[in-house]
Amino acid sequence: MATIKDVASAVGVSVSTVSYALNGTRPISKAKKELILKTAQELRFRPRAIARSLASKRTHILAILFPALERGLGLSEIDLITQAARDALGRGYHMVIWTLQTDDEEELRELLAQELVDGIVLMEIRNRDWRIPVLKETDIPFIILGRDEAAPGESYIDVDFFDTMMRSISYLKGLGHRQIDFINQSEKSFRDGYGPVVRTHEAFEYFCGNFDIDGREYFCGWESEAVRSRTISLLSERQGTTACIVMNDKALPGIIAGLSGQRRRIPEDMSLVSIISSAGAASFFLPALTSFEMDIDAMMEAAISQLIAKIEGRYAELSTRLIPCILRERDSTGMNMVTRDRMVS
Repeated sequence: MATIKDVASAVGVSVSTVSYALNGTRPISKAKKELILKTAQELRFRPRAIARSLASKRTHILAILFPALERGLGLSEIDLITQAARDALGRGYHMVIWTLQTDDEEELRELLAQELVDGIVLMEIRNRDWRIPVLKETDIPFIILGRDEAAPGESYIDVDFFDTMMRSISYLKGLGHRQIDFINQSEKSFRDGYGPVVRTHEAFEYFCGNFDIDGREYFCGWESEAVRSRTISLLSERQGTTACIVMNDKALPGIIAGLSGQRRRIPEDMSLVSIISSAGAASFFLPALTSFEMDIDAMMEAAISQLIAKIEGRYAELSTRLIPCILRERDSTGMNMVTRDRMVS
């Protein structure tokens, strides 16, 4: 493995100059820095993390703080974390995941006291999230992926849930659907004030009323067999439903199995739209799901760049962004058969 002396020898500079180029402690010319970085990459030189942290007083490690909630990690969360790691690595930082218990304040304080990371991306935000004041006490730089109405002064990056629900209902209404169900996440998540569940609940109620839609919302867990049985029960109660919006990746296999058990075809008998998902989650199913997908690239680029700017002292003002989802039409949606027959006749 190459050493810092090997890099210095190859470029023809001193070891200290290579060190300055790598940790940014002193200014050097742009051309020389680029040559050093290129040579280090070609020689596959990796500075030792401990030595670098002692010199710069930084570890160049970021943490995603993801509580071990009841549902765990789904495909969409994995895609978010993967993109965050890519963006961090592209800026010279590594990414780790801290999976704490949801309400374990002592564990979080112990981790923070060890000064293992330079900054934190806070995920899975609930209203009045206790982690935010704990992080503020330590002065560690952090960015919120989500929103907490009790912390209006904090920077955040979030999905525009209101816009996403409006466009989902509008899209299905444009296909002739007038009776639409919304399958949200668990009722416990709603009671706990989990932001996405609360905001989509409010938006669904609002836009059903404004768009003259006969809508009904259901809270749903993630166990496949329970979801299948629940779906069959709902279909029996609401036989006129022709479209369903789902914000629950883990429940989708059970929902699709329930529709199949009732011989309801997708999309001929039921149009299915997945929201706040990722491309990986939506294309995993058969048929591939029409979805309103998070703009993961934009979200993580904004979050990681802002967090590192805070760490490096370049952060100047509060930055908040609501990022709209992207509609990807696939095979799970179609025109309401009754509406289509009327148009044909």
